[in-house]
Amino acid sequence: MNIDSIINLFEQNNYYMRSGQLTDLKVHTSSIRRMLDQGLIEQVKRGLFRLPAEKIPEHDFFTFDYFDAAVAVPKGVFCLTTALYYYGLTTHRPVTFDMAIPRTHRTPKLFTVSVRFYRFQEPYYSYGVEQVETRVAMLKIYNKEKTICDAFRQRRIIGEDIAMESLNTYLRQRRKDINKLLKTAGFCKVKHIIEPVVKAMVGF
Repeated sequence: MNIDSIINLFEQNNYYMRSGQLTDLKVHTSSIRRMLDQGLIEQVKRGLFRLPAEKIPEHDFFTFDYFDAAVAVPKGVFCLTTALYYYGLTTHRPVTFDMAIPRTHRTPKLFTVSVRFYRFQEPYYSYGVEQVETRVAMLKIYNKEKTICDAFRQRRIIGEDIAMESLNTYLRQRRKDINKLLKTAGFCKVKHIIEPVVKAMVGF
């Protein structure tokens, strides 16, 4: 199979392909090595390849590095500073992605993007997960309320100032759901921290 045909395969498979897919389609490993050497494809992690970053269509917010993390870690959920930045709840732009994985999940090694993994046990891992559909991949991210509560749960790691900034920003937004926030805070066992701030700011 020639190089152009292999590139077409990547385009038909949302720009990412795994070793098993390539083998099933009779793409020889020598062709993959040659394409890597020529910069025609990049290795995201062991057994996962994609077309160069400039070939990946961008979403309104998400760029190729988000897609790399999402495709490489199917069970990963964007969380904490990454999710806070996505929702505009912090001015702190993270240089490393925060991603939650199940506690028993093996931590993957990615070559193209820096990810800080958090092992969330159930039921915290599954609670509040939303999906964002894009042309390239389906991305998982915690909703606003769960993200804020997780920020307080992990405030010793990400910083109490960022956690408080996210809550204050949320409470100033026109579109907010205080009942949902407090319910989630109760679930995450941080209601005793969040509720006094809510009462002070919005008199709920």
